Amino acid sequence: MAATPNFFIVGAPKCGTTALYAYLRDHPHIFMPRVKEPHFFATDLKPYPIVQTPEAYAALFAERTPAQVAAGEASVYYLRSTAAIPNIRAFNPDARIIAMFRNPVDMVHALHAQLLYVSEEPVADFQAAWRLQTRRAQGLDLPRRSRGSFLLQYREFGRFGTQVERLLATFPADQVKLIVYEDFAASPERVYAQVIRFLGLSPDERTEFPRINDSKRARVPWLRDFLRKPPPLLLHTVRGLKRAVGAGPVEAVKRALVTRNTVKEARSPLSAEFRAELVEEFRDEVTLLSRLLGRDLSHWV
Repeated sequence: MAATPNFFIVGAPKCGTTALYAYLRDHPHIFMPRVKEPHFFATDLKPYPIVQTPEAYAALFAERTPAQVAAGEASVYYLRSTAAIPNIRAFNPDARIIAMFRNPVDMVHALHAQLLYVSEEPVADFQAAWRLQTRRAQGLDLPRRSRGSFLLQYREFGRFGTQVERLLATFPADQVKLIVYEDFAASPERVYAQVIRFLGLSPDERTEFPRINDSKRARVPWLRDFLRKPPPLLLHTVRGLKRAVGAGPVEAVKRALVTRNTVKEARSPLSAEFRAELVEEFRDEVTLLSRLLGRDLSHWV
């Protein structure tokens, strides 16, 4: 079966993409690789992408069957990237693009919590992390073994209007599906059915839409960082252990420890003053997104 994917979930982070990816993977006529977020086409975000060669990217789709007429992948930083969307267009000009959005103030707050959880963000207070963006853009105050300073540029992630404008300048509107997270949260079944139709497929029998990727934190922050970004000496030891007993058992132990160290809970609310600052930061972007969607989003600001 041809390895070329014909649809892409391109973002945005913390806007329901993980849930949609999980739901679509279960459809009998859709193939999505086990690896979520390869970010292969985000060539301007290196070294972040975990898949960086055409051969490795094609291998993601090697298990696709003839019955799976739609094949796609989900990489949430494609929208944030300036190279990914043009690269996808050059790769497959007929591809269908799915993008998901929410209030950018809520998104950047949630993104900070997620990056904190995976040890890409060492500053627990979001307002303090927001103030560090300029220094971090200069390579300062980054976490140990950072996978990319772009991850901590929260302002850039929230420029939804600019991102959609760039997307629609690259792909025809009839090849693009834009989803507001509020709609998805209110009725995942209805939005899922819309996506299936957008992909040109027949409905399946799916009736269950469980919540996926809820907000969470580490019970013990130092253990979180130890597991996510172990010191070099331990990393060398772990590699030797994987060679001796196999990667599977070692990764299973790590996953178990991460699970035991994880607790789901709502994020602490932003202060009224800081939230008002963020609302003003993103006001023009929300206005632009409203115009591009043909939808009133003024309640976000």
